[in-house]
Amino acid sequence: MNTLNHPDISHQKWLDDFRLKQSQIFLKRGWPTKKEECFKYTEIKNTISENKNPHFTDLPERNYFFSEIAAIRMIFINGYFVAHLSNVEKLPGGIAIYTLQKALEKKESIIQSYLTREFDEKRFPFAVLNASVMKDGMFLEISKNTKTSLPIHLVFIHTGEDHFTIHPRNIVVARPDSKVILIEEHVGENAKHYFTNTVTDIHAGENASIEYYKIQNESHTATHVANVFVTQHRDSTLKTFFLAKGAKLSREDLTIKQKAIGAISDSYGFYFLNQDEQHIDHHVHVDHLAPEGKSTMVYRGVLDKKSRAVFNGKVFVDKAAKHIHAHQANHHLLLSKEAEINTKPELEIYADEVKCTHGATVGQIDNDALFYLRSRGMEEKTAFQILTRAFSGEIFSKIQDPTLKHYMQKRMGIDHEL
Repeated sequence: MNTLNHPDISHQKWLDDFRLKQSQIFLKRGWPTKKEECFKYTEIKNTISENKNPHFTDLPERNYFFSEIAAIRMIFINGYFVAHLSNVEKLPGGIAIYTLQKALEKKESIIQSYLTREFDEKRFPFAVLNASVMKDGMFLEISKNTKTSLPIHLVFIHTGEDHFTIHPRNIVVARPDSKVILIEEHVGENAKHYFTNTVTDIHAGENASIEYYKIQNESHTATHVANVFVTQHRDSTLKTFFLAKGAKLSREDLTIKQKAIGAISDSYGFYFLNQDEQHIDHHVHVDHLAPEGKSTMVYRGVLDKKSRAVFNGKVFVDKAAKHIHAHQANHHLLLSKEAEINTKPELEIYADEVKCTHGATVGQIDNDALFYLRSRGMEEKTAFQILTRAFSGEIFSKIQDPTLKHYMQKRMGIDHEL
């Protein structure tokens, strides 16, 4: 076997050649093992042996969770775009949104340079795998000076089948002086064992503003792997939120490159694990490559039962990146004595006149607070949910839109009022 099977998304020779090259790179590199530092605590087994493409399964008529917020919406079920659940036909001026297949027809000259991006196979083997077998996804372009307050909601729903693989590729291009809010949501409905491997590639032009929300609520027997790459240009601002409670095994890599002066990135995350043997791994890497940049990285996790979380946050400061400010913090709350956490904050600094801080804490549930709530007739489950919400408060307080904030809390199962 010298190639990986993949479904056709086009007949362009440049794309076929690129995917063939990527499949050969991945096969030569092989699946990552725990012997590699960046996968030391997380083993993602070879599930591609199934390599089964799922069938399209429509959803029954009902009120869908995603209709709770007003948005420009693109829905995929088992990897297939569903037009009648989406609303991308009539868009405000300055916004172009297509499926990946349609973008190859409409904007081939623009999308080619983004789609043929090569990744470091040692650090990002699953991005290379995605490049070799990607089938569909989203291409979003926000024109110069276009500012939209209506979110773009990208929803991947997995349902009705067992043992299938999906490799979505999403590309977001925010031109100079533009503004956009993007929500990427992954949901498992009645699906069993499946493997999702997604890549989202975001480009923030000069003075562009991007808010990106990622919700991972996969089936509790699924494997979810994701790479999000962000490239920031001069004076661009980025705010990311990673929220996760699903999947048996999940790995999230967020890589931010501040390539020009004055870029600002704020990265927040919250995960809630409440299943035995549930495992989540977050790697966040910020590269300061230019002067006067700022970055914030704050992640919080709640672990129950026999679950395990891994967090690695790294800030790299290039010798040219003078006068930057970087802060990172990671805090965990353990609800069970069997829960386990491995956390590793890192700083790699080659410039003078910089301000960088980092810290990590691990704590237990406040028994006095739990007793107080229980003594007032509250069920234990509800009391835990309220304490969890209080612990997550720092993260959700950064979401300024109250409707969006409530939606995110509800999707995480912590929407109880204090």
